[in-house]
Amino acid sequence: MIKLCRVLFAVGEGEKIKPLLDALVKASENDPYKEARGKGKAHRDGWGYALLKKESVMHYRSSRPIFEDIEGVERLKDSLQGFLAVIAHTRAASQGAKNLFNVQPFAFSSRKGFSYWVYHNGDLNKAEVIKLADFEETHFEGASDSYAMGAYLCRKLDSFERDEVLKHYSILAKTANTSFNTGTLFLGPSGNAAGFVTAYSKPTYLLKRENWDYVRQIVLRRENLFAVGSSTLELYHRAEWKNAVNGTAFYVDIDFGDETFSVQELVLG
Repeated sequence: MIKLCRVLFAVGEGEKIKPLLDALVKASENDPYKEARGKGKAHRDGWGYALLKKESVMHYRSSRPIFEDIEGVERLKDSLQGFLAVIAHTRAASQGAKNLFNVQPFAFSSRKGFSYWVYHNGDLNKAEVIKLADFEETHFEGASDSYAMGAYLCRKLDSFERDEVLKHYSILAKTANTSFNTGTLFLGPSGNAAGFVTAYSKPTYLLKRENWDYVRQIVLRRENLFAVGSSTLELYHRAEWKNAVNGTAFYVDIDFGDETFSVQELVLG
């Protein structure tokens, strides 16, 4: 059963991100777009986040629904101070066991000398992802397609330079059964950091209006804020959201020293 999830990627001033977190909580508890597809209204299969600042990283995952984990949400909200980057994911399971292991975002440390935290919203051909990565399928029994995607990146990415990232996320997009909406934060050994976001769904999947309403990604640009999130956030935080064009990717250079970021809009190949 294809259920999908709700997600948020944001970089900039923490105080400006707090209302987006509130919207994510509300969207996860009461999602009219999900309900319109006959899948219920809640995303209750766990949630998590990765929060990156100049001198700290916080990574949290819980098998509780975000709208019931009041303590976890308040801890994150209290940490949204100053310049930062954050990704958050609330799960409605489509593949893999409903347990803490499959709660996102996932954390990986590459043998090529960098770390990253990644989420995925959608449904992938898990067997194809495993094949592309030259993994043994038996090692991924019970793991979600999203975890297999993250493990593929850990094996295949030589760096988190823009073109290298775009190449491999473009390969993974072709394995989508429905959507390949992702958010990633990368951290290098010298403190260099970047973010990467994809907004892609199979065109045939989007032929149904209710699917488009549900899976589309929305973009918010303000001074000291860049955010990409699931469509339902627009219902709970009124702002100048714009729909991401299907097949778009965003590469975000993040400088924690200067407290600045720059966004490059790309096209998945």
